Amino acid sequence: MIWIKANKARLYKLVAEYVSMPMMKLTNFIETPSGICYYLGWSMPNGVRYRACYTVMNGAPVLVIQVKNGCKASFKEVAVHKLDIDNLINIGLTKVIQRESLKKTILLNQQLFSID
Repeated sequence: MIWIKANKARLYKLVAEYVSMPMMKLTNFIETPSGICYYLGWSMPNGVRYRACYTVMNGAPVLVIQVKNGCKASFKEVAVHKLDIDNLINIGLTKVIQRESLKKTILLNQQLFSID
């Protein structure tokens, strides 16, 4: 089974293929605790804020880029890019999980979230 993974440098490189970006040190990287979504946020000098989300939708890896104009505006979806899995493997944005390891992870998660 192939899962997505990311770090700031690799996600920055991926997002830079789709949109112009400031220097990497001016971006914020966030990984959700579950490791299902990875976010990269940044602001441009004109006050426009961007947020890129690397995640899986319907079993396929996607990159969602959103933009926000002004302080009170909400993020609007600009583009959804379906990503090629072979390219993601080559640039290190995936990890392979063996079945036994996956079973252990699922059992551990069930124990952590079980209600007695």
